[in-house]
Amino acid sequence: MANFSWLWESWWRFVPAPWLSMILALAAVLCGILVGTERQRREKPAGLRTLTLVCLGSAVFTMLSFAFTSTTGDSGRVAAQIVTGIGFLGAGVILHGRNVITGMTTAALIWMTAAIGMAVGAGYVLGGLVLSILVNRILVGIFIYETRWHPDLRNVCVVIEFAPRNGITRILLERVMVDYTVVGVYAEWAEPSPDLGRLTLKLRLARVHLYELLDELAHVPEVSGIHQTPCP
Repeated sequence: MANFSWLWESWWRFVPAPWLSMILALAAVLCGILVGTERQRREKPAGLRTLTLVCLGSAVFTMLSFAFTSTTGDSGRVAAQIVTGIGFLGAGVILHGRNVITGMTTAALIWMTAAIGMAVGAGYVLGGLVLSILVNRILVGIFIYETRWHPDLRNVCVVIEFAPRNGITRILLERVMVDYTVVGVYAEWAEPSPDLGRLTLKLRLARVHLYELLDELAHVPEVSGIHQTPCP
């Protein structure tokens, strides 16, 4: 009977150097890609490159900790410092707005990606791959739930009037909509006059997310009016 224990046990016991380090590094890159693909598709600040490097870096530091093992040293200190460093990186992507805090999911994902990298660096390649796939599916599944099946979803039409400023305001408004993952069923930009721009949106959002979005749009300095109407 074949022995498949190597699949779930640490590969440090089975794979000789120098192949082990190369295999673990490649596995960490693959795990980072699996996690980062969903973030990249949704244009989040921490996307494919960031999460791949976080996973690889955590794996490399974990592999180096094995080299520091001695009768007088403590290799566990390296892992502890990884957690501390990732905490600072995660805090950097959290943004405090006027009434909301954004970036919590991205910060948690960076933290989780580092944990996956540490697992791979410790030799648990299969566990790292399974965790990466699980995280990816969780992100996709929750996004589908929030945009399609959430019990508080509602269709609403919003007309936003603003000062164009040679296209600068449009960039600001588009950035806000990307940050709030707006699923635009219908979007139309118009400029009735050189001093007036108009954006018409037909949205499908949960009420709490809708109010957060409208509040953020209202605080764009160039916005002069927001009119919310029932969709036909």
